[in-house]
Amino acid sequence: MRHYLGVDVGTSSLKIGLWREDGELIAHASSAYATQRPAPTWAEQNPLDWWKALRETVQQIIQSSGLTGRDIAGIGIDSMGWTFVPVNRAGDPLYAAMTWQDRRAVSEAAALRAHPNAHRWVQLSANPLDEAYSTAKVQWLRAHHPDVYKNTDQMLLASAFLNRKLTGINTCDYTQAYAFHCFDVHNLRWDESAAEAMGIDLDKLPALVQSCSIIGEVTTSAAAELGLTAGIPVIAGGLDAAVGAFGSGVARVGLTADQGGTAFGLSIGVDHVVVEPRLIFSPHVIPGLYLLQGGTVGGGTFDWFRQQLGHAEQIAADLLGKNPYSLMTEEADQSPPGANGLLFLPYLSGERSPIWDSNARGVFCGLNYTTRRSDIIRALMEGCVFAVYHNMQVAEAAGALVNEWIGIGGAANNASWCQIKADISNRPFTVMHRANQEPGDNTLGLAIMAGYGTGHYSDLAATIEQLLPARTNYLPNPERHACYQELFPIYRSLYEQLIPTFANLARFTANMNRRS
Repeated sequence: MRHYLGVDVGTSSLKIGLWREDGELIAHASSAYATQRPAPTWAEQNPLDWWKALRETVQQIIQSSGLTGRDIAGIGIDSMGWTFVPVNRAGDPLYAAMTWQDRRAVSEAAALRAHPNAHRWVQLSANPLDEAYSTAKVQWLRAHHPDVYKNTDQMLLASAFLNRKLTGINTCDYTQAYAFHCFDVHNLRWDESAAEAMGIDLDKLPALVQSCSIIGEVTTSAAAELGLTAGIPVIAGGLDAAVGAFGSGVARVGLTADQGGTAFGLSIGVDHVVVEPRLIFSPHVIPGLYLLQGGTVGGGTFDWFRQQLGHAEQIAADLLGKNPYSLMTEEADQSPPGANGLLFLPYLSGERSPIWDSNARGVFCGLNYTTRRSDIIRALMEGCVFAVYHNMQVAEAAGALVNEWIGIGGAANNASWCQIKADISNRPFTVMHRANQEPGDNTLGLAIMAGYGTGHYSDLAATIEQLLPARTNYLPNPERHACYQELFPIYRSLYEQLIPTFANLARFTANMNRRS
């Protein structure tokens, strides 16, 4: 039987899965890497850490599976979006990768929004001119490190960087090209006039390709370094949210994936271009389909709590041999819906859609002497879901249909969080279960894409639907939904009332940084 290798370059770790053509997971491995935050809104990673993680995990699965590189019929890679790497002609990184969480390019984004062509660029790319996108980051790099920009041969997104390391070929797949606002999403091409007006050298942007297209083969040098066999076909791959949506079954209009990892968000399948500047829009990995998306930074707050305030759970987890997040959730379950009147804004690194505010910060509101630790954890979980629900409301107002909400990512393994999503949205929340599949694993979708690209599968949608495992449905509770419907407008108004305060705090922080 054929075997396919899927590689998911996430925000905190690289995951790799070796899949058999019948949908059986043969081996899985992961390797973590660090994010550097030299300033409050900065988030950088070393691209070579991704390559190191790929090398380590490939060697692990080869060893654990008992297979060899000759048994692998294709490779697909996805990655976090908007994370670009300037490389020289040899493919070496010239600067740290600014990830999707990085919001340093505030002034550059403001200049883009003030440009006379700003409206045209939003219509062209179907995405807002926000500092999280690669467009503003490129301009920041050019302004602050002109020599780096001058010496840049290609600006590669994260998965494209690893594809280059594997094959020696530079590409950009359609699902991630919208990171640059000179991408014409209507015609799937770079727009020369837009690039020129933005000051982006079009020759520094790689060729555009479909996600399932074979871009090249593993080179002899890459094979030797990874322990693979030269000549394995490599497809272009795609955006992690798009691949994850496909892998969960979003292959038709109206199906919606809920991404629950370091980033929270949703991806709704649509069959036409939708320009809603408060949301995110991209082509899907399936030709002819698109994804209307909402993306928040909220998921990382659970890990933040564990690191900063969850020492008791960590100690207990070590003693009991349990997951600290499970212990935190068990504690949250002791608090009722609404967390006894405690609200949480999950904007620890600013916020993306639909508010697009780099000044926004995390807030607990409603603390009193009766507030328990369980209330704090539950409010944190509810606040993250409110952020996604806000995006869903905007998407539906733009005409998108949410027929089925399907959970993917690590949070889909948390039953309490799934139930909160069902109760807040008043929709059934569906989670797939596959034996031995790791949390947050996009690699099944990548394996099917690689099989399709190499000609083994004839239909992407039919194949994923055939291989999807059994599902669990979380049904909404009307009483809890009524509670959340009363609380959600308060959540919304809390942010709106704090906008001036957030701006004042941002100025204060900037002044403190200058004085230090």
